Amino acid sequence: MKFRTFKYHIRQGFIGLLKNRLMSVASIATVAACAIIFVVSFCIVLNLDYILEQLEDTIGISVFLGDDLTDEQVKDIQNSIEKIGHVSDVVYLSQKDALKWAEETWQNSGMLDGLEEDNPFPRSFDISLDGVKYQKEVVTELENLQREYEIKIVSEKAENEFDENNKRDGVTREEYKAAKLSEIDTVNYENIGIEKITHAQKESEVLVTINTVLRVMSIILIIIMGMISVSIIMNTIKLTVFIRKNEINIMKYIGATDWFIRWPFIVEGIMIGLLGSLIPCLLCWVGYDNTINIAYEKIIVLQDLVKFKTGSEIFMFIMPVTLFLGTFLGAAGSISSIRKHLNV
Repeated sequence: MKFRTFKYHIRQGFIGLLKNRLMSVASIATVAACAIIFVVSFCIVLNLDYILEQLEDTIGISVFLGDDLTDEQVKDIQNSIEKIGHVSDVVYLSQKDALKWAEETWQNSGMLDGLEEDNPFPRSFDISLDGVKYQKEVVTELENLQREYEIKIVSEKAENEFDENNKRDGVTREEYKAAKLSEIDTVNYENIGIEKITHAQKESEVLVTINTVLRVMSIILIIIMGMISVSIIMNTIKLTVFIRKNEINIMKYIGATDWFIRWPFIVEGIMIGLLGSLIPCLLCWVGYDNTINIAYEKIIVLQDLVKFKTGSEIFMFIMPVTLFLGTFLGAAGSISSIRKHLNV
């Protein structure tokens, strides 16, 4: 395409945009509404993902061990936990480590004085995951491991406890062992081996669900607004085609190609899409930064709880995407309209 021809298409695109101011403004406003929904939804979803990443360091799983376990069994349990899928790290805390952590947490409170000789804190494992959404799956595996060790320990105890008295009572070794294992399923049974598993499964499931719902709603809204945008842009181009009907006829009579006639309308649609996506992007960027600053100022404790993505981190990525989508909507609306109404 020659530069002079390119200038002609650009100029005619601007002329068409100005001639149909009302419809052009309506088209730009619709694209802008679609862009705002996309940008706001993206900001919310991206920040939720970012918050979930931060919570992965705090919402972990703790496994507390019984006093009956030997060091060898503790190591065996650690190896079993490390083999569970989506477990990224397993940190062992001895009784001394647990007491030290408690002392650092409650500094100078005097609550833990004299507990060095009679340490009440159990041994435990702090488990980190490679994703909060996998917590339910990992907890299920840990509960299976807990059951496995309870059966193993109870069986070993039953073997050691079985003696001649049981034989005289007519109880076999296997019957005695089965009776002891049946106690595991009773209501008042206290777990041994792995005594307790603590987690924040419900909280993590709520966060993941909210994130998923917001993503689905955002996609649905963007699709709906995109269809409306294309429809209005098409009507704008149709009006331009109708107004320039005679001019288009003359151009075709003198040998102008269909694409030569199409390009000014495509340029018009692209400009509608660019303006409709650029303006809300800039406004949302400023609004996002101000909203985050106000939130930190009004809710001081918020900075200690969670951190949000900065405006530059989000919009340096989302702005090119939004401009591309706006351009695509504008071009799609123009091409769809011209294809049907060019032959006048």
